[in-house]
Amino acid sequence: MSIRERRKTELKIEAKNFGPISGGKITLKPLTLFIGPNNSGKSYAAMLVHSIFESYTSTTLPPGMPPFMRGRFFAEYLDIHTFRKEFPELKRQIDGLKEGEELEIPKQFIEKVTNKIFEEVYEKRLSDEIVRSFACPLNELIRIGKRSFALKINFNSYGTHLTYQKNKLKIKEYPQLDIKIRIKVTKGLDLVFKEDEKKKEILIQMGALLWMKKKEKKFAYIQFLILEVCASKILEKVAMPCYYLPAARSGILLGHKVLAASIVKKAPYVGIERLEIPKFSGVVSDFISSVITLPEEKGPFYQLAQNFEKELIKGEIVVRTLDEYLYPEIKYNFQDTDIPLHRASSTISELAPLFLYLKYIIKQGSILIIEEPEAHLHPENQRILAKFLVKLVRKDVNIIITTHSEYLLEQLSSFILLSKVEPKKRVEKYKYSEEDFLKPDEVATYVFNYDIKSSGHKITEVEITEEDGILQEEFLKIHEALYEETIKLRRDLRAET
Repeated sequence: MSIRERRKTELKIEAKNFGPISGGKITLKPLTLFIGPNNSGKSYAAMLVHSIFESYTSTTLPPGMPPFMRGRFFAEYLDIHTFRKEFPELKRQIDGLKEGEELEIPKQFIEKVTNKIFEEVYEKRLSDEIVRSFACPLNELIRIGKRSFALKINFNSYGTHLTYQKNKLKIKEYPQLDIKIRIKVTKGLDLVFKEDEKKKEILIQMGALLWMKKKEKKFAYIQFLILEVCASKILEKVAMPCYYLPAARSGILLGHKVLAASIVKKAPYVGIERLEIPKFSGVVSDFISSVITLPEEKGPFYQLAQNFEKELIKGEIVVRTLDEYLYPEIKYNFQDTDIPLHRASSTISELAPLFLYLKYIIKQGSILIIEEPEAHLHPENQRILAKFLVKLVRKDVNIIITTHSEYLLEQLSSFILLSKVEPKKRVEKYKYSEEDFLKPDEVATYVFNYDIKSSGHKITEVEITEEDGILQEEFLKIHEALYEETIKLRRDLRAET
């Protein structure tokens, strides 16, 4: 997929008093970086992003299904009797609509339908997903000393203001869908949706034979069609699969088989004695589930993952299943020899989940969130990893990482500088491929720092330029402090001698 064809999804989040975060704004880019001290809220922000995408992903349609089918996910939440009472004139007009006639749906009716969709997505699904992802009730995510938290979410221009109220999220400000919908009865039996994007208008054409069959259910039928149109417009660009690689991924990968075996062993005692299962966050349980149920088919990035395996670990991560009923074994293959992960180096066990996801799960348009991808990696391997991440960005994978590594940031900065270098020169002089670059507007970096005034951590955007790449004042301060301390120690030691 070329750069121009990149699927553009704009997600802006403003959080206030959420976990350790006292306030701040985030705008996702193809590559988004969260930096800052430990316990500053980076993982909270990353998991919040994951929860938002997951609340929409539950409406993803199977391949080949028309987008207007998305309304079926919300049909049960529309109270037909309430709509009839509020729009009696519209019901009368719909019931009297004949062949050759058309009718424009009132804006208030469309607004009420879209409000129902957003209530289901945010008040119910997002509330449930945050509870699942963090493995705790919403009230435990309120910053210490505060009574509530607030979120502002702007997803592809649909802005929503949410606050915590009575153990759930409540919409304070609804997004608006700027669209006109007309219905028209034509000859025949077909149902056709026609969209004019310039006019922001959709025409629903219904064959007269189909229309007559609806009889007294015409209003309910039109209500459902409008729901399908609105759901399609809202969700068409935001229902993107999102995957999360937690910081403890290597330990989980090494221990998930023991955990599964323990649960199976206790299964016969269900209902007889109390069965206690370890409590995991949603992102961890999702990770375990994805490893256990890896698909057999190779994904679109299988070859790319193999290339980087050879460069980073000089071997390959393989999945061995001797029998279709047996648990899959994940091993490190080196020089045609399978080595169990617990006997491989920490670098290999740390990178194994990433390679498995890229070989079998991640596709173009996916969101991939990685906590501390540099863990257990030598600085040279961090440079290779950075190149790997850039190649994924170029192939339309949206990446979010939390990091403490100045090496990783420095290498990513170099790829930003390479955007000003001619493609041919990138290859001949710098030994990269033509696509090894990042544009400044493709990268967003946010630092999470403690704010004395609010007694919490503020999120601040870091400046990125073509000339300097990612400014690294956060690490420069530490370097300066270390340098000054070293100079002072040397001076004192010389004075003593």
